[in-house]
Amino acid sequence: MTILRHYRMAAADGRGGDLRSALQDLVEKVRPLPGCEGVRLYADPDDSLTYVFIEEWRSLDDHKAAGRALGKEGFAPVMAVLSGPPEGRYLEPIP
Repeated sequence: MTILRHYRMAAADGRGGDLRSALQDLVEKVRPLPGCEGVRLYADPDDSLTYVFIEEWRSLDDHKAAGRALGKEGFAPVMAVLSGPPEGRYLEPIP
């Protein structure tokens, strides 16, 4: 069953464009990882500092393995421009 990982992130003041670029780069890092079934990036049209990043994974284990493969350095450009920690959750599709 596909698992979705949903993140809501807000950039620090004046860093919205930097966050967008860092997330676009992250999409390209995540997409080829084993078990990844898709990655989507959304901008909040009412808040230029807020983005939603959604990953689709074959399993929870695949997602966790991907996080280990990327390591902290893979996420460092994103973390450097956030106003606070990302808000994340796992979601399961309803048949």
